[in-house]
Amino acid sequence: MAATDLGETTVEPEIRVSYIDVHDVDGLGLEIATQMTLEVKKLGSIKEANENQWNHIVEQSNLSCIYHRYEWLRAVEVGTSHEPRHLLVSKNDNPIGICPNFVTDLGPIHRLTSLRPGYGGPITMTDETATLDLLLESVPDICTGTVILNELRTYDECFVRYHDVFKDHGYKISLKECRFPLDLTQGWESLFDGMDSERRRGIRRGHDNEFDVVDEAVTERTLSAFYEGYATVMSRIGTEKLPWSFVRELIQFDDRVKLFSLYVDGNRRGMYMYLLDDEQSTLQHLFSAVTEEHFEYYAAELLHEHTIKWGIDNGYETYELRGAVPDFRDGVFRFKEGFGAEATPLLTWERGCPTLALPVLEVGRLIEERIKS
Repeated sequence: MAATDLGETTVEPEIRVSYIDVHDVDGLGLEIATQMTLEVKKLGSIKEANENQWNHIVEQSNLSCIYHRYEWLRAVEVGTSHEPRHLLVSKNDNPIGICPNFVTDLGPIHRLTSLRPGYGGPITMTDETATLDLLLESVPDICTGTVILNELRTYDECFVRYHDVFKDHGYKISLKECRFPLDLTQGWESLFDGMDSERRRGIRRGHDNEFDVVDEAVTERTLSAFYEGYATVMSRIGTEKLPWSFVRELIQFDDRVKLFSLYVDGNRRGMYMYLLDDEQSTLQHLFSAVTEEHFEYYAAELLHEHTIKWGIDNGYETYELRGAVPDFRDGVFRFKEGFGAEATPLLTWERGCPTLALPVLEVGRLIEERIKS
């Protein structure tokens, strides 16, 4: 890996580990031993991987989601300033496991995270134990310079099956966010009945106007219109927006992106962007371009209603309202909970590289919180 402004990377680009695989032959009790060779590669760009092979791992893993896919990682790499430092494990030259990572800012230091925007974590399609160990053992090799922390941000709560392995490699679990999935297999009527009175009332009042929801083509023109509203929303809630270069890059991923616009009186009154997460059979609500001027048209309620029905009609099992802080007093938490969704933990595991970096950071966070309070 080449040197960067985050520090010189001097490790070898590949590590090979051989082990003996002992297995039965056709159930006859005759055991044979085969020597297997696992190799981990450190990738400074997703372009160093074969797209079909990478996505084959994603499609075969039970824990994968759309954010693991090659196309999403390419959009993050091309459209943001985050530096990629991915790990890829091969068995006898066949890729079988991945751990995508990007370097992100954390004040004066940097953090290796998987990944922002989105969720990640290590996934495998075979040789699970050996592959997972090799991926995690290789993390310190790509934490160089001012990169002193590794964060595994996972989407599927079933990653908890790896908790003890993560712990063995020095990771500590934390809960910073939660998500709000809706079970689409219930059908619309059941979902509507499960919403709180405010959400149901908003949908009914939205129907007082003549409106239309349009499935927009994902083009530079429509994305530009979306980005204007999205930037306004991010400014209002005080959250840093993603750059236009990232949103524009999603054109290359248009078969997995849905863009819905609400029109009232012939004028666009808000937009929502979704990801088609076929890996999880989930319709992911990604970004909002519903500004305050759209509230009087109940744009959020109508767009959610339309897309939930679209997801049901197209065979998706889950509608994902995505993240919020795990605090029922938070307005975003209450709004999403009002759709009848149950808050589900988004689990994160953190590790210091070196080990002492994490407790030092935790002390700093505690001091900062006390100062703010």
